[in-house]
Amino acid sequence: MKLINRREMLGTLSAFGGLPFLGTASYSSAKERPREKVDAVTGRTFVARSDRQEYARLKALDLNDPKIVAKQKKMPAGKIGNLSVGRLISGSNLISMNMHARDLDYVQSLAAHYNTEERVFMTLKKCEEYGINTIVLKNHNFRRFRLSKYWDEWGGKMQWLADVITTDINKYEKLLAEHLELGASAAYLWGGASDIWYYQKKQDNIIKAFEIMKRYDIPVGICAHRLEPIAFCEKQGLVPDFYMLTLHHDRYWSAHPKANRRFMEMYEKESPNHAEYHDNMFCHNHAETVAFMQDVKVPWIAFKVLAAGAIAAKAGLNYAFAGGADFVCLGMFDFQVEEDVELTLKAIARSKNRKRPWIA
Repeated sequence: MKLINRREMLGTLSAFGGLPFLGTASYSSAKERPREKVDAVTGRTFVARSDRQEYARLKALDLNDPKIVAKQKKMPAGKIGNLSVGRLISGSNLISMNMHARDLDYVQSLAAHYNTEERVFMTLKKCEEYGINTIVLKNHNFRRFRLSKYWDEWGGKMQWLADVITTDINKYEKLLAEHLELGASAAYLWGGASDIWYYQKKQDNIIKAFEIMKRYDIPVGICAHRLEPIAFCEKQGLVPDFYMLTLHHDRYWSAHPKANRRFMEMYEKESPNHAEYHDNMFCHNHAETVAFMQDVKVPWIAFKVLAAGAIAAKAGLNYAFAGGADFVCLGMFDFQVEEDVELTLKAIARSKNRKRPWIA
């Protein structure tokens, strides 16, 4: 069977939802899809035979099968606290529908129609098939999709890191407990909280949140979109089990000039001016980040490594691992998993001579 690349796949996403009860499209759009025969039609809904078969295959897939275990072991792993974590971690923005689509207003609706509950389960199982054993999740992901079904009904083993989202330190422990009750294996301080508290000179809240998490028997992390909160933690002598810090270069078309970058811009109203922030940049100073993290002894999960899709996966993964990341967190649709795993393995192999040693 001829593999469909990302561009071709995205061209078909609006044509079918993957299952008889998912997705809608006009008949003309279905006729324009010559690569797969459409074999189920219910009103305005179309299902490709191969997609339905993949759903059934993944749901029935035994993750303990020796052949699957051998495939999973191709993914290198490191340690975060007491957890063994594959070096490619699944992000959750594509589940949360946080697309960072800049001015492409249709993208969120497109993704919402494609990433249904069943499609999310398919993505999780495919990740596990290829050795991605960890994902970042929020409690509201469980409300949007009945995610507990994945573990209960699909035989999933995926461990997840809780992204506890709040800027109210008085609500932090209650929210943390909610995530842990849902089954989180670890937790970290949301990057938005770290950034905002640092900017507002409420850095003590970073320490308080860290201390709250340390009361529980889990690996604990600190996340940030800016380097300064991480530098603050290092200066204060905090020793989390991991950092999550953005890393991507700025050599892409929608990147705005360095002179126009402001610390809090991603938390303010987006500018219509192309030379200013417009949901387009998540790592202001990539070279400074790489240089600073060389001396940091805490495992580093790099995220936003593709600048939310503005950088090709190969380039973004190569830059992140060569720059010192121990793990990369990457949002993936189901059809991207196999390719991203292959690119990750190659990027890790290329980064053998990187300056920052592997911490985990």
